[in-house]
Amino acid sequence: MDLHAAHPDVLILVGTQTGNSETVADAVADRLADLGFDAHLVDMAEAYPEMLADYRQLIVVMCTWSDGTFPDNGKDFEEALPGVAPDLSRVSFGIIGLGDRDYHPYYQTAAIWLGERLQEYGATEARAMHEIDGTPTPDDVAAALTWTDAIAEAFAQTPAS
Repeated sequence: MDLHAAHPDVLILVGTQTGNSETVADAVADRLADLGFDAHLVDMAEAYPEMLADYRQLIVVMCTWSDGTFPDNGKDFEEALPGVAPDLSRVSFGIIGLGDRDYHPYYQTAAIWLGERLQEYGATEARAMHEIDGTPTPDDVAAALTWTDAIAEAFAQTPAS
């Protein structure tokens, strides 16, 4: 697979409450760099919905907090997204969701909600959500990197239009 056929820029949005999502996102960004991509890590607190349309490739690494809510750093983004409803028809995305099954029925609900909104606004899911249950272990990070390899291949197959 020629990964150089992909657009080099990838936006990585990070929604974190305790820092676990940031740890995973840093590893994902490093892997993408190793694969020849230019990863732009952006904290959800600094993100705005309009910026999503500026990228062709998006990875979101975020946790679902407490009773199914966005983490604190993502609440403003969550609230703004439906009002803006950006045209994401040129965006290919994937989500790494961190959660805790002990909080069932809220496990991954924020990540699922965001994935649904992205598709509603025209984005294409390049790879099914990768889930991490509980505090990420080294094995969880390794699995996330395997997922990253797969989404990088999917990005390379995205038409250049």
